Amino acid sequence: VAKVIIGIIIGALVVYLALNSSEDAQTSTNLSESPEYVANKAVVEAMFKAHIDEDMEAWSALVADSLTWSAPHYGSVNGAGTKEGWAAVLKAYQDNFHDMSIQQSVYLPGLDQFTSEPDFSVRVYAHWKGTHTASGVVAEPWYYANYDLAGGKIVNAVEFMDVGGMMNHIDAASAGK
Repeated sequence: VAKVIIGIIIGALVVYLALNSSEDAQTSTNLSESPEYVANKAVVEAMFKAHIDEDMEAWSALVADSLTWSAPHYGSVNGAGTKEGWAAVLKAYQDNFHDMSIQQSVYLPGLDQFTSEPDFSVRVYAHWKGTHTASGVVAEPWYYANYDLAGGKIVNAVEFMDVGGMMNHIDAASAGK
């Protein structure tokens, strides 16, 4: 009886391995190599570079006019932000910080929230660094965002960052606390 059970288990395993080719397994583990994702990631990287370089014209060319944006600050309404609103917030960062850079970043391919299939969105975790111009305080917030793209432009941006914590740090450090 034990030999029959072991035989059935081994047989089932062989059938399973035969039906799940290594090509399918390779596809699911290399989502970050898909041409659509690679192209979208390049757009997001260029968008960050434009922001760091304070080139809002280049930034604007990478963002759809119909963009929906979820701001990272407390009280923002999910998806209620616009391209103009996002541009104004970025311009405020550019006006109030200098030497902005990304110290570390991790880019990951996005997955559809319902099917878990690749949707070619771009997720990014980033460690920003910048010096608050008025106080000279260095801020290094961690940041997470998900970007949906279409036609080579960002059409939806959802950002997460502890903006209040960063501002509290700047206030405390500039007060000598």
